[in-house]
Amino acid sequence: MIAISALGVAAASLRYLAGIDMVPPPLRLNFLDHPLMFWTHIVCGGVALAVGPWQFLQGLRRRARRVHKALGGLYVAACVSGGLAALIIAPGSSGGLTSAIGFSVLACLWISSTLAAVLAVLRGDVASHGRWMRVSFSLTFAGVTLRLLLPLALIDVTRFSEVYAAIAWLCWVPNLFVAEALNRRFA
Repeated sequence: MIAISALGVAAASLRYLAGIDMVPPPLRLNFLDHPLMFWTHIVCGGVALAVGPWQFLQGLRRRARRVHKALGGLYVAACVSGGLAALIIAPGSSGGLTSAIGFSVLACLWISSTLAAVLAVLRGDVASHGRWMRVSFSLTFAGVTLRLLLPLALIDVTRFSEVYAAIAWLCWVPNLFVAEALNRRFA
C-alpha cells in the first residue's frame, strides 16, 4: 500500500508540469512567484516517493547492493534538492505563517534526516542508517499524507487557508510517530 500510494502521488504530481492551469487556485500565487522551485520540489519529491519504498526491500539490499546504492544516491539527491526547493516556496504557502513554519520545519527535517542516514552509512553504522532512512521516508511520505488530508480543506473552500495551516503539520508529524514506532520495532 505504501509503495502504491507513493507511486500514485508521484505520478499525479507530474500534472503540475503541464503549466499553471493544472495548479490549484490556492497554490497559484506561490507557483507564479517561484515556478522553478515549485517544479523542482514536485519532480524531486516525486522521484523520492517513487524510489524510496523499494529501498526497504531486504532482498534488494542483500542481492543487488549496487542497485540499492544507486537508487539510494538518487533518493538522497531528490530529497535534498526537493527539500531546498521546499524551503524557498514554504514562506508563500496558503495558510500563512503557520503553514510556512510547518512546511519549513518539514523541509529542514527531511534534508537533515536524509543526510544523517548518509553519514551513518559512510561510518559503517548500518543500523543507524536504517533508522534515519525510516525517518527520512516518513517525511517523504508527507506528500502522500498531505493529499489524503487535502479533501478536508476542500469541504469548505472559504476556510481553505485555515485548514491547510493544520494540514501543513498533520501531513508529517504523525508520520514521525510511525517512523519512531518502526525504529523501536526493528531496534
